[in-house]
Amino acid sequence: MFDPTLHLFVDDYHIRNLFALQRVYGVLEKHPTPVLADIPGRQVAWASVIHEPQADSAQRFRLWYQSVCDSSPHEMSSAGLYGRGEEFGFFPERFPQPVRETQTSAISYAESRDGIHWEKPELDLVEWQGSTANNIVLDGAGAARQFDGALTNMDTVSVLRDEADPDPQRRYKMICHWETVHVWDNRVSTLGRSEAYMAKIWAARAKYLTTSPDGIHWEAPLVRIKECAGGSDYAGVTRDERNGRYWFSDRAPIGLPGIRYRSAAFCTSPDLYHWPETVEMAFAPGVYEDYGKRYEHHGMVPFNYGDQDLCFLEYSITGRPVAGVLGSHRDGERWRLVNGNHHFLPLGPTGAFDSEIVAMTRNAPVCSGDRLLFFYNGRAYSLGQSEEKGYLGVATLRLDGFAGLTVDELAERRHQLPAMLLTQPITVQRDELLINLADHHGTAKVALFDLAAQPIPGYALENCLPLAEGVRVPVSWQEQATVSALVGQPVLVLVQMQAGTLYALCL
Repeated sequence: MFDPTLHLFVDDYHIRNLFALQRVYGVLEKHPTPVLADIPGRQVAWASVIHEPQADSAQRFRLWYQSVCDSSPHEMSSAGLYGRGEEFGFFPERFPQPVRETQTSAISYAESRDGIHWEKPELDLVEWQGSTANNIVLDGAGAARQFDGALTNMDTVSVLRDEADPDPQRRYKMICHWETVHVWDNRVSTLGRSEAYMAKIWAARAKYLTTSPDGIHWEAPLVRIKECAGGSDYAGVTRDERNGRYWFSDRAPIGLPGIRYRSAAFCTSPDLYHWPETVEMAFAPGVYEDYGKRYEHHGMVPFNYGDQDLCFLEYSITGRPVAGVLGSHRDGERWRLVNGNHHFLPLGPTGAFDSEIVAMTRNAPVCSGDRLLFFYNGRAYSLGQSEEKGYLGVATLRLDGFAGLTVDELAERRHQLPAMLLTQPITVQRDELLINLADHHGTAKVALFDLAAQPIPGYALENCLPLAEGVRVPVSWQEQATVSALVGQPVLVLVQMQAGTLYALCL
């Protein structure tokens, strides 16, 4: 979503002055039902979505998600399903619904034409419950062989299409946190494993990358790329196109001396294989979060949007993400919340599929026409059952609609003047000025000024031709159909309107 010519109004960065305008914030419209459920015996967890064209020019949404089995790995381990003490193996008679340790977690695949209707192709790659007619693309069997049982399952998943890699066999990169279910054998399940064994498997616990030529076949070995900065199993990788690098979302290892809580953090790298050992804490839990006692910061998903960065910050309670809030970043500044602590992605109501957990997928929102699609993991308790079920949900928002400036009609009437906004200097980088306006009812006009705040000939308000309603509508004047004559020059943009909401400019 990086576009250096797109300028949002989520903050005052591009605003020099305004009159009779007040900031409003976008509200996600959730699809009322989940758009994807997993195959029998498994459920959808953390996920990653790519939107890519096909040869026939049709759009295709591609989804990779962590598929977890219905049975709790801790309960299975505690029952001795995988042995006790010096005993190792698989003893299915010890648990009513046994699952091998390499299939407690897996990566599954789905695709869609519109982001709403998803298909789970039968890929015949991994056997589950006696059949390969499923959409699983990767389980822990290969990792267990590669690392002599020290890795058996993964958590979280990020998939990126890497056009810069010269080897087409490595076109797709998958990054996950990997460990074995046995790391908790002595802490949760009290199975009496030896100290030497526990040290071995804890040493293998880290973030790993594997590659694929097509996003389906992941036979390449795992490559260790990053340690667990905060000791956590959180992981998420997104591309920073603005700066030609990648973000790795993690958790900061500490809060303050004697105070421990989850806190969202990240680090950056020019490539996917070499990451710093340390991470930067992005947001500090404050009064609203009761300093980490009411809400922790479970993690964050940063992404480019327009000429800046945005992120989804996850609020959690005892490790369970219960809301997503929107963060913003400008070069040279710290991350900040766009709308205070307003829940951009709230839990669903009681009985909804997302009433217990909500967490955005590890990717930027996806543009589909004049809407943005936000994919997220939703979890809830099934009716009459004590176990949660996980699903994929989707919510939509007007393109660029994170925040806008809406006309204060009372102020207009009181002062008998139209609402106005004057930008800071913006260098013209395109031939056409586009404006994202809603409900202005034909009252909006645009003018351009030089750095001395003097009107530029041919671009005056009175010469502005009527503007259509829409998300990215072109602006033209009686004497100037485009702004091509001003490319490379800094200008001030004046927007005047008597109704409606202004979301963004493309210049």
